[in-house]
Amino acid sequence: MNKKALLLIATTALLLSACGGNSRRAEIDARKAALKHKQDSSLIAAQQRLAEVDSLLEAAKVEHDRQHEWVMAHSTKLNEQSPEVQRLNQLRAHRDSLQVEWETLGAKIKYIRKRQAESDSIYGEG
Repeated sequence: MNKKALLLIATTALLLSACGGNSRRAEIDARKAALKHKQDSSLIAAQQRLAEVDSLLEAAKVEHDRQHEWVMAHSTKLNEQSPEVQRLNQLRAHRDSLQVEWETLGAKIKYIRKRQAESDSIYGEG
């Protein structure tokens, strides 16, 4: 290629990149808005699920404690194959899985809020 063709290509590329500045800014703004929307919707969903899990966890704890008390009161008559003991083990597993979900959702909410605060401080929003 000759120098004139290279100069023409370089000039065209420079002009195209300069014209694309506004569209890039619009694209960045659109992505920021989409991120904020995604964070907000994820936060709301996690908070709603946490409220559900919290209620289920409280009920599971009450049921587990009641069954545990009954099994301990009758422990001399029971063995690990007894239906009451097996039920206690099932209740314990259910309670523990709800507890893990509750803790995970709490951590997720905390993380989303932290990221939102970071975004707000970076972009000067909120």
